[in-house]
Amino acid sequence: MGQKLQCEKCGRTMDEIKFYTYKDGRKTEMCKDCLTMHIDNYDPSTFLWLLEKMDVPYVPAEWNVLRDRAFAKNPDKMNGMSVFGKYLSKMKLKQWNQFGWADTEKCQAMADEKNRIKSAEKQEADEKFTKELQEKLAAGEISEAEYKTLMPAPALKDEYVAKTSAELDAQFHNPFREEQFVQVDLPNPAADLTEDDMKYLAMKWGTLYKPQEWIELEKIYTEMTNSFDIQDADTINSLIIICKLNLKANQALDMGDYDGFTKLSRELGNQRKLANFAAAQRKKEEKNDFVDSVGELVAYCEKNGGEIPRFELDAPIDIIDTVIADLKEYTKSLIYADTALARQIEDYLKKKEIMDQQKRDREEAKAKGLDVPEMSDEDFAEYYQSLDEQAAADAQAQRQVIDEEEVKE
Repeated sequence: MGQKLQCEKCGRTMDEIKFYTYKDGRKTEMCKDCLTMHIDNYDPSTFLWLLEKMDVPYVPAEWNVLRDRAFAKNPDKMNGMSVFGKYLSKMKLKQWNQFGWADTEKCQAMADEKNRIKSAEKQEADEKFTKELQEKLAAGEISEAEYKTLMPAPALKDEYVAKTSAELDAQFHNPFREEQFVQVDLPNPAADLTEDDMKYLAMKWGTLYKPQEWIELEKIYTEMTNSFDIQDADTINSLIIICKLNLKANQALDMGDYDGFTKLSRELGNQRKLANFAAAQRKKEEKNDFVDSVGELVAYCEKNGGEIPRFELDAPIDIIDTVIADLKEYTKSLIYADTALARQIEDYLKKKEIMDQQKRDREEAKAKGLDVPEMSDEDFAEYYQSLDEQAAADAQAQRQVIDEEEVKE
């Protein structure tokens, strides 16, 4: 067992193996856990001060190799101790043990030069090997699968990028791949146009259009006139503009001019709305064409068929009317014949009147700044009168009970 040391930070006493060792053989004042607890292996500012403290140079290439290896081994368990201790051990090797923190720039330059030479040699070797593989593939000595397997990844990637770029460039200059389309000789739709027809179409649509385009414009125009009621000249002019926009939008889409197609489609929609040619507007108008009230229906009938005569119903009362009359009579007899119900209604009305009076009294007292309503002479008189009435009612009830007992005897 080694010597026991105490950590200045956590205060624990542990074996000396739990402490890092300076170059002069002394142990660090804090244990490994406390000394590396705030190290971020990807942030040099968190561990450079420790490398200076331990008097070892900082060589990023060597640190990064150890860091990537620790991450690949177990990224979840990677902490401040995962790289720092291994890096100190590597700096004790013969290649680096003669250097200290002051030699950091010199060591970094040495490492960069070594990596540059190594990269140049590797690149030269890869280029030579790649050329040999390409010659073997061209001569048929190896298969394409073997070629792709043995080819270094960077060279294979460059080949793929160059091939893909060439294909994309060809698609950009020829987006619709016309060479894949089969050319079919179609009859010319404008072959049957007479000279008078062409004059009429040129006057209607303009001389900047081809005969095939005139026919397409006429087709759109006829479909629109069949779908909408077009009478005035202003609407006809709007329809001609809409037909031209429709033709131009289709041509832009066929040529792959998506920006032009988007702009033309937007303007086409605006023109259709302004001219009231939208399908939704047409349906709304068709829905509102008919009458939407009884008054309009009566006016229409009287206008087209004369005045509607009044009729008197001489038919006997049907069963529904009889049931309604019986219900009304039953309800009326129920209220008038039932004395208890009448009494309940009277009591309710009397209580309601009392409650309304109490509410008025409270509001009046509140207006005067009093907590309770004032008692008047009438209130005292009503109170004593109610006592007398209650005493008389009690005496009458008592006499009635006595009379009933005498009758029973």
